[in-house]
Amino acid sequence: MQVTKLDSGLRVASEHIPHVQTVTIGFWVRCGTFAESSDEMGLSHFLEHMFFKGTQSRSARDIVEAFDDVGGELNAYTAKEYTCFFAKVMDEHLPLAVEVLSDMLTRPLFAEEDLEREKQIVLEEIALYEDAPDELIHDKLADAIWPHHPLGRPILGTRESITSITSHSLRQFYAKHYCPENVVIAACGHLSHEELVRLVEVNCSLGSQGVCVSDSADNLPYSERISVIERPIEQLHLCLGFPGLSWRDKDIYAMNIMNNIFGAGMSSRIFQGIREELGLAYSIYSYSASFVSAGYFAVYAGLSARNTATLLKTVGRELLAMKNAPVSAAEISRARQQVKGALVMGLESTANRMSRMGRGLLLIGRVMDTAEILERIEAVTLEDVQSLAKRVFALDQLTVCALGPTALLPNLVEALRDN
Repeated sequence: MQVTKLDSGLRVASEHIPHVQTVTIGFWVRCGTFAESSDEMGLSHFLEHMFFKGTQSRSARDIVEAFDDVGGELNAYTAKEYTCFFAKVMDEHLPLAVEVLSDMLTRPLFAEEDLEREKQIVLEEIALYEDAPDELIHDKLADAIWPHHPLGRPILGTRESITSITSHSLRQFYAKHYCPENVVIAACGHLSHEELVRLVEVNCSLGSQGVCVSDSADNLPYSERISVIERPIEQLHLCLGFPGLSWRDKDIYAMNIMNNIFGAGMSSRIFQGIREELGLAYSIYSYSASFVSAGYFAVYAGLSARNTATLLKTVGRELLAMKNAPVSAAEISRARQQVKGALVMGLESTANRMSRMGRGLLLIGRVMDTAEILERIEAVTLEDVQSLAKRVFALDQLTVCALGPTALLPNLVEALRDN
């Protein structure tokens, strides 16, 4: 991997893979939900949409046809802590990819008629999302955990916040966050780093009046709450949240192992116990949501409301088991292999390698060597996992979120503690 910081402050990273014929390139911008004030909810995501609506020299159709004409791919997404615009092309078309992406991000048109049309599209996207309770519940959990912080807000914004966007607020937000210090350009594949740097210097000229933000949270307090949302649907969607770890935490690799053993795969404890043995839920899993300076650990289940008490008691027993006794040698060995396997297999994708570079440089200022990551995963012990379980699975810091038919719900916290 090679990294060059330009005089403007923009960083360019690349990794040369000689045996492929393609290049995946991403423009990573430190602009996401965390950067939004209460009056700016959804602006990061809305801005992402607007970059595809045309530039001072290209129409929206010109942008997509530029990649279609060479058999390439173009897309983007907004996350809590960043926005990523990315493309995959044959190696000979890298200059086109850099030029078009740069044009989109540095010379956007932001036409008034496009803005009003895109509002309707995003409002439809919000409606679609709200009709997917198995996805919506995770936003509701984040809101319950961090009710007064941007990290707890939905990426899409709300109907009210999207409707209130103006051309002035959009341009002001763009000027504030889309500055060189907030951008990393990362590419992986059959390319020359020197040529990539030259292409970026020629094509990508961002303003320099923005604000470079390094952290999305500072001593962010975790909120213990119970949030119950009645919906006339068949299934109950249930999330349990606990204080988790930031990307910077020394125990992040132990977290990966613990999560794998507890609920991240088909051989995990709660999948086997709750789905395979008891048949209480079709979908049951755990995950760790980590950010630059904060994080949480969550357990999700989709089930019939009448089974809630039994499921919570079972989950509660598994939480206590993780805290009270070391996991088995077989479990930790299996988890290590699964975590390492996912990492190594992911490295076979130029898109994944590009993402590791871009996200790492943007969020924590470095990209950890693969061998070092594998070594740290291998170093996680039985004692590390149990110690982390004691730290994370604290029922006095539990947040519970339930969405669906709630009339039959038991006392959620008492059911979980009743072991």
